[in-house]
Amino acid sequence: MKKWFNRKKPSFDELEEHACPNCSHVFKGFYCPNCGQSTSEFDRPVGFVFYDFLGNLLAFDSRFLRTFRDLIFKPAFLTQEFFKGRRARYAPPFRVYIFMSFILFLLLQVMTNRGLNTALEYSIAKEWEAASASDSVVDAKLDSVQIELQQSMGDESSVALNYDDLLKAPNVKQGLNRLASQLELEADRTDDLAEKKELADVAAMLRSPDQRVAKFLQYLSYAFFVLLPVFALLLSLIYVRHHVFYVRHLIFSVHLHAFIFFLLSLVVVAYLLLPDSVSGFFMWLLLLIPVYSYWSLKKFYGQTYLKTLAKFLLLGFAYHAILLVVLVSVFINALG
Repeated sequence: MKKWFNRKKPSFDELEEHACPNCSHVFKGFYCPNCGQSTSEFDRPVGFVFYDFLGNLLAFDSRFLRTFRDLIFKPAFLTQEFFKGRRARYAPPFRVYIFMSFILFLLLQVMTNRGLNTALEYSIAKEWEAASASDSVVDAKLDSVQIELQQSMGDESSVALNYDDLLKAPNVKQGLNRLASQLELEADRTDDLAEKKELADVAAMLRSPDQRVAKFLQYLSYAFFVLLPVFALLLSLIYVRHHVFYVRHLIFSVHLHAFIFFLLSLVVVAYLLLPDSVSGFFMWLLLLIPVYSYWSLKKFYGQTYLKTLAKFLLLGFAYHAILLVVLVSVFINALG
């Protein structure tokens, strides 16, 4: 197997013309110019195949790291490079956007789940604080929860409960299910169809709040993907005198949204790791979004500072108005 690792890759001048096994196109080189298939041979020892795969993986990672470095520190640079034809050295724009979108909405899911648990624990704590004024009320609450736990576990043995037990997820979920059942009974009693639907929706959300949050975030990710061409359309209208193809505005939109998602992800990570201290400082990073957006417009479209500012304000007003409508629609559909 050692001979495979000691073999040097031949230079281009040493190669001979041959037919591509995939499309039969005759060429000279390491990649078929017709279909793009590599000339790499995989009928080799597994160690060599793994070595070759590792090299390609590291090369891909270095390209991705270079892309994010320039995306963060050089506004509009990647878009300019894309249309100058220097695309192989960077990750494709939509791949960068999808990657950052996945990271952001995954972090938002974690953050909202933690927020739900905190809110539920706070509500139980307040209920306990109010009930603790009377020992008999506290004892009754503990006895009630103890009986429910024994029934749910099928265990008739004694279960010792205290304040910490009331804050655990099973007890919180039982409380929410009881409240949901009461709302469902109210929905059955009323003849008002609108009220019936509203009560049923709230009951469903109480039974599975995490699923509603996940549904909202899923719809929101779809909405932002749809907003990419909408934002590009606004750019084409505002910069109509530039007489450029729509695709230039679209790629600019993709890179700009990828940066915004990166910055939002950074803020969410700071909140998750340091919720009570440094995260407040990281919130100030959100001010970089308008600064970065303005400078990107200035660099890519090349107009004066004053013209760029006027178009930046007009673009921001129009886009945020559309974004507000989209967010309301997503919220309504997620609850429905």
